[in-house]
Amino acid sequence: MAESNATQVILTDDGIKIIKAQNTADNAASQAENADSTALIAQSTANAAKSAADSNYDYANSEMAVQSTATAKAQSTADNAFSQAQAVGSQASAEISSNSTATTKAQSTADNAFGQATTAIDNGKVTSQAVTDLKDGSKLTIADLENGLATKVANSDYASYKVQTASQIAQKVDNGAFSAYQTTTADLIAQKVATKDFSAYQATTAKSIDSKVSSNDFNTYKTQTTDLIDDKVSSSEYASDKTQTASEIADRVSNSAFSTYQTQTASQIASKVDNGAFSAYQTTTADLIAQKVATSDFSAYQATTAKEISSKVESSDFKTYQTQTADMIASKVSKSDANNVNLIPYSAMPEADNLQWAESGTGGTLSATTHAFYHSGADSLYELNTAGSTEVFAKSPRFKINANATYTFQLKGFAGSNVSSMDVYVLGRPNGSTSDFTVAQEIIKGAVLSKSALDYRTVTFTTGAIDEAYLRIDNNGSTNGAISILGFTELKLEPGNTATPYVYSGQDSMIAQTSSDVLIKVSKDDLIDEINLQAGNTLISSSGQLTLSGKTIYFDTVNPVIIPNANIADTLNGKTFHGGDIISNANNTAKYYPMTITPDGAYKSTYFDSAVGLQSSVESGAISYKYRSMIGSGQYLAYDSVINGQGFESQSGYTSAKDTTFSNPETITGYVNVTPASGIYLYGPTQKINFAGNADNIGSNGITMDAYGNIYAQANSSYWRIRDINSNDIVDFGIDTAGANNIFLHRELDIGNFHINTGHTFTSADNQAIHFAMGKGGAADIYAGAVHYTSLVKSSLLSVKRDVQKADTAYWAQLVNSIDLATYQYKSDDNTSHLRLSSIVDDVNVTKQWQLPDVFISRDEDGKLCGVDDSVLLNATLATVQEQQKQIDQLNGHLLELEAKLNG
Repeated sequence: MAESNATQVILTDDGIKIIKAQNTADNAASQAENADSTALIAQSTANAAKSAADSNYDYANSEMAVQSTATAKAQSTADNAFSQAQAVGSQASAEISSNSTATTKAQSTADNAFGQATTAIDNGKVTSQAVTDLKDGSKLTIADLENGLATKVANSDYASYKVQTASQIAQKVDNGAFSAYQTTTADLIAQKVATKDFSAYQATTAKSIDSKVSSNDFNTYKTQTTDLIDDKVSSSEYASDKTQTASEIADRVSNSAFSTYQTQTASQIASKVDNGAFSAYQTTTADLIAQKVATSDFSAYQATTAKEISSKVESSDFKTYQTQTADMIASKVSKSDANNVNLIPYSAMPEADNLQWAESGTGGTLSATTHAFYHSGADSLYELNTAGSTEVFAKSPRFKINANATYTFQLKGFAGSNVSSMDVYVLGRPNGSTSDFTVAQEIIKGAVLSKSALDYRTVTFTTGAIDEAYLRIDNNGSTNGAISILGFTELKLEPGNTATPYVYSGQDSMIAQTSSDVLIKVSKDDLIDEINLQAGNTLISSSGQLTLSGKTIYFDTVNPVIIPNANIADTLNGKTFHGGDIISNANNTAKYYPMTITPDGAYKSTYFDSAVGLQSSVESGAISYKYRSMIGSGQYLAYDSVINGQGFESQSGYTSAKDTTFSNPETITGYVNVTPASGIYLYGPTQKINFAGNADNIGSNGITMDAYGNIYAQANSSYWRIRDINSNDIVDFGIDTAGANNIFLHRELDIGNFHINTGHTFTSADNQAIHFAMGKGGAADIYAGAVHYTSLVKSSLLSVKRDVQKADTAYWAQLVNSIDLATYQYKSDDNTSHLRLSSIVDDVNVTKQWQLPDVFISRDEDGKLCGVDDSVLLNATLATVQEQQKQIDQLNGHLLELEAKLNG
């Protein structure tokens, strides 16, 4: 194949012009696209204007729909506004059409520029032969072209040509014809796109849209439309219309015809009542009554009767009786307890077959039963029982109640020792509501009633927006899984802020009389006699004394008699006093009374139910409390506590049989003593001191100390802290179960001569060495980063070594020389870390890529790779130096021999 000459491709002025023409065409096309985009924006703005007009039109319609006279006027105004908006839209469309014409012109200019460039090339108007050759196609093969280019690019001629070409391009681009052509082209495009026709189209379109949408006409239209609607709706004619309508109604109701009608109606009624026939009838009736009342017979009868009544009533004795009786009635009737209303139906003494109250909740039982605490078991009360740990409820029937009013509630009740607590709710709703309740008021919360007597509670509260309500009593559950008994009775809800005595009646009652409403009609000498006659052996004298006579005197047990003071002529000695009746419970085998005072001066209070027996006593200068479980199998819990002059003692244990007499032998399992002499003394596995904390989760975020003095964290505890008097931390012991909280020491820790302070320093107090040793003997490994030291000493005492042999330095030198050294950086290094150099322990590849004899590798007790054993490596390096010294000595000997021979 014949060798062809390399062809140079020369970029001439005409070529640059062609390229610039193409760029000009592309820019013109881009300007055309921008013009289209401007047209679309104009269209969108016009649409927005039309939409705003439509919205104003719709709003005007909605406002005018409710008007009368103003409607037609507002409709006309809205139609005009819509017409103006349509005109704006039409003008915007015209501007868009004009802008589209500008777009077409710009596109045409770009097409013409591109066509001229193509025609110049096709018609041979470009004088450069190189361009013509390129247009007709190259005659070189690819291999020839590559060889030629390589030759030209690699040699100095090309470098010179590259500099010359760059210079020529710079001359063409920066100066002369190119700058003129560039300016001319820019001017041509600017003339078409940025100024005159195109700018006029663009500016005119923008201004037209802006003038119509954002300002002047459109703003005026928008303002006018708003003002017109506002004028019609908010002021002027609409206000006048509104005023006129109100005036017309007022005129009809308050004035003129209506007033006339009102006056006429009143006059007609007056004419019937005040005048004519009615007045005549009224006068005739009055005259007839006067004839009967004013006659001498009636007057004589009236005077005689008055005198007889006066002789009976106006005497001093009667007035005395009258005053005394009135005072007695007033004392009973006119006080606050006279208005003795109770809103709660069936509030006491329930009937088992007609309970009326309802129970809800899981595992609860509501019943009517008797108990020794209440009227000595003579009358029934409510019992709400459960063995579960969740609350159960007793609900009363609904009753009417006033909204936002003050009420006072009271109850009597008792609770077993295993009742966690009780609540009382008033659950109300307004008239017409079908909800169970809409307002819940907890008027008594978490109350623990007495377990040894009938307890009394009262509370005053204000209702909410309710018209009817019911009462709910909550037993909040058993604390030990045994049946927990909550008894209650004599519930009373009354208006006001004063609790008045409970009134016993089948249904609610109110006494509404006052002393002025009670009429006394008794003859002069008969009042005291009648009372004495009815009372039998009861004598009331006119001197104010009450005499009770009889073998046995009974006081009302339902409403107990209160004797403020009583004079006993002599002391009562050698007597036993019992409070109440014998406790009615199967566990009361010793026949205890609820309260007993014995002749030796001891006071005992006793309680029994199916689960426990309780007894407290005051005797021998001490107060003692005893708890005995009535439930067990071979072991029955027994707790005893005593408070005396020496302190407080409490012990836990059990009896082998049920202890119903509080006297069976006990097996003691633990006790707590608090005395001035010994302080707090704990014994037993269950005796502990709990520090409960003061947060919302009280009882679970403190600590517990057992009888040995050990400290235990509670479930939600985080730290156990030691602080100084100013609450500055000294030590924080993390005690959470997750182990997330550490132990923090905020002062120097001194352990013998070893001190650790807060300044990152370990100190030897006696200036002796610090040893890191393993528990099984020997020194412990230390892992650290960079170690800075003043001296490094290795223990190499012969006395601690065995199997000591002289090393083969040649062998160790051979091992050292087999090591692959590498430069590297650790993955944790940053870009400021210096380059590192060492051997490599290859713990990545199965087939090791880095040579390091195993004797230089350190492993832990489990055989896991740790790193390089620098101690062995250092001494191996020393062996290498010794071996090299031997070789140096040998070479020096040879060198001396050679020098001797040469000099010889």
